Amino acid sequence: MKHFIFSIVLMAFVSVATFAREPQPERTDWFVKHGYGVFVHYLNKLQNNPEHVASLGKSTSWDECVNEFNVELFADRMKETGAGYVIFTVLQRERFLIAPNETFNQLTGYQTGEACAGRDLIEELYQALNKRGIDLMLYFTGDSAVDDPKARQGLSISFPVQEEFVRKWASVAAEYGERYKDKIKGYWVDGSYEFIGYNDHLLGIFAEGLRAGYPERILAFNPGVEMRAYSVHDDFTAGEMNSFELFPPNGRFLDGTQWHILSFLGTSAGNISASWGQPGTCQGKQELAEYVWQVNSLGGVVSIDVLLYRDGEMDRSQLEVLKPLRQNIAALDAIRYAWKEGKAIPANNIAWRKPAALKSNDGQRFLIPSVGPVHAARYGNDGNRRTTAIGAGNWAWTYEIDLLEPVTISRVVVHFGSGYATDLEVCVVDPQNRETSLGRFTDQKGESLDLKFEPKESRWIRVRAHKPDGPDQPGTQMSVAEVEVYEPSTTP
Repeated sequence: MKHFIFSIVLMAFVSVATFAREPQPERTDWFVKHGYGVFVHYLNKLQNNPEHVASLGKSTSWDECVNEFNVELFADRMKETGAGYVIFTVLQRERFLIAPNETFNQLTGYQTGEACAGRDLIEELYQALNKRGIDLMLYFTGDSAVDDPKARQGLSISFPVQEEFVRKWASVAAEYGERYKDKIKGYWVDGSYEFIGYNDHLLGIFAEGLRAGYPERILAFNPGVEMRAYSVHDDFTAGEMNSFELFPPNGRFLDGTQWHILSFLGTSAGNISASWGQPGTCQGKQELAEYVWQVNSLGGVVSIDVLLYRDGEMDRSQLEVLKPLRQNIAALDAIRYAWKEGKAIPANNIAWRKPAALKSNDGQRFLIPSVGPVHAARYGNDGNRRTTAIGAGNWAWTYEIDLLEPVTISRVVVHFGSGYATDLEVCVVDPQNRETSLGRFTDQKGESLDLKFEPKESRWIRVRAHKPDGPDQPGTQMSVAEVEVYEPSTTP
């Protein structure tokens, strides 16, 4: 998010450590069970800034701003969204925290009300959300109140960060942890980047402070706008992304870390560019439901950033998109086995509305849809041959469907749209990710392929376009109108 506007550029020059560890599902089972939650920015620069719509045009002291926040209204709205958890900001770059903290005061020389709010908003948020069955998580930062000169001096902030600063800042987090114990279920931690000096040693010190009072508290340190397991101290991926497009590639865990994505719902009026903490919606009701359902089906978790107003109210258009989300996900889950009941399109098509993805041919990258959501992956198996899935950025690309569980199949039918590959391959992939080609087809003109074969246990289906792999070649970029998959009992 808008923490360091230059972070993406700098990350290109940072060596990235890779690691794998044994998954610990028991730590994040509750998180996965929720499926999705809501993320909100509540900051002096937003809700107390008259230039931003979130402030309702008001500017007061930070203490007065926090005192105006209606926790019951906020909790009611979160209940309406169906969120299983809320991630709420404690601070970002400035000295303004949402609850008292004597350790921060002692280190910086500020008095309660000058920096930390006098009102214990964290405790009140917990009480209001808990009675509605919603878990509380917090957003914290690794660079603390870096924009405040007095706090910067008292906390010994310098770059690259040093152990003295990290230990001081960890002690601020530890005060909150000891106070709230299991009331805080997790932290999403921004501003702890490699390029400002954080490493596994320093993150370990910080993690100890963040888990104070409740060792089971789950953590995610944000490496920047990318999907990866960042450190051995992470329980879930921070997953900051600028859109809801990625899916878990190999089940629930990524290098032993629970797969999780965070992106935003808002979009500035008159601006096609969506962003954090903005009003409006860049996702429709069904579009968002399809995405969250697919991620949940693959074992992942989705956090959705929305606009929160000064008084605790939520952007109305975003609320209307989120209100039916839980119900829409349940409806999608109910059709998972529609093919067994003859209720799919066509009646026994196993692939109908299963999670689908647009990927590079090497399988290493997810592609965004060409021309935006109109060619999203779900349109290649939605039962409507007038809609098509097309991957952007690659002439040669792969359309992949996850059947969600091993199924014995003996027929695959692929229908194409107006775009066609002249050279393509259709593959079935078993539960161990071993790929078997059903044939490579050349000199194609976009005609449908109806492939029958000896029964094979399969988990994924891949339609891979090899050519054209660039402009000025016969054919056009492949568009997939519909993929059908059948078990032997329904194969003529």
